[in-house]
Amino acid sequence: MITANSKSMKPLLDIITITKDDLDGVAATVKSTKRLRACPGVSQSIVDSSADPVPIKIKELLVEEKNIEYFWQEPSGIAAAFNMGIKASKSEWAWFLNSRDEVHPDLDTNLLLQILNSSQADVVIFQIEYMSSQLPPRIRPPLWSLWPPMYPNWVPHPATFIRTSLFEQYGVFDTDFKIAMDADLWMRLFSKNVSVDMLSIPVTLYDIHGVSATNPVQTDKEARRIIRKNIGMLVKKWLARGVYLFRAYTKL
Repeated sequence: MITANSKSMKPLLDIITITKDDLDGVAATVKSTKRLRACPGVSQSIVDSSADPVPIKIKELLVEEKNIEYFWQEPSGIAAAFNMGIKASKSEWAWFLNSRDEVHPDLDTNLLLQILNSSQADVVIFQIEYMSSQLPPRIRPPLWSLWPPMYPNWVPHPATFIRTSLFEQYGVFDTDFKIAMDADLWMRLFSKNVSVDMLSIPVTLYDIHGVSATNPVQTDKEARRIIRKNIGMLVKKWLARGVYLFRAYTKL
């Protein structure tokens, strides 16, 4: 049985779920995580910014649930809620599964935990599937388009597992961003050559009515800010690719 990561002896996984005024969404997410939380070394944190009486109802919902902690904070935005979950986490890996998103019903939980326990990567990126039957499964883009990790953002945070030690090294989510804070994080992490495993295994059913999908104007605006913020690093990476190509060509 997997009880902790063999390298660090920490609990293996903390599922971080943020919510605000969405009792039905929390209920759906918590129901979907039940079989994972039954596994040793797996827990869930609910970070709630709801107004009364929703927090009382959420806590009532969680009374019979195992391996869940509840936290409430003043409404301060998505990034701040994520960061509270990170601060509370004691596990090796963090998985940001928002309210209304669900663990995929076909997920092999033993396989997932074996992958996390065995991986030497810093980040493991799986696949999402959309809840709406009208949308096709999200397909991984070709390798050449994976950098930079920008819009369309190829890293689906509801299906991405991050070692919590990375937040100590490179910082948490930037609260200056209201929607695209995950894209900013990927840019920071991957510019540091953080190692990544990518698997085309769906682990998440994704609710298509999230804030990034329903507010595309703000999402695009923040994506442009991230490009401006990181333009020096992006140019440097682009030039480095040119150097690699030139060196390969001269060796032919």
